[in-house]
Amino acid sequence: MLGMDVVPARMEALRSKAKRLVARGWLAEQPGRFMLAAGVAGPGGGS
Repeated sequence: MLGMDVVPARMEALRSKAKRLVARGWLAEQPGRFMLAAGVAGPGGGS
């Protein structure tokens, strides 16, 4: 989905980055899924 090879090391690095964004409040996490946190504008901004 992100255009990367499915290699365990790369997937774990991406998961680690996503976890840091959750800690900073940029992403929200549900079991196995990451999404933009409430109040965070997606691509193209927002109002």
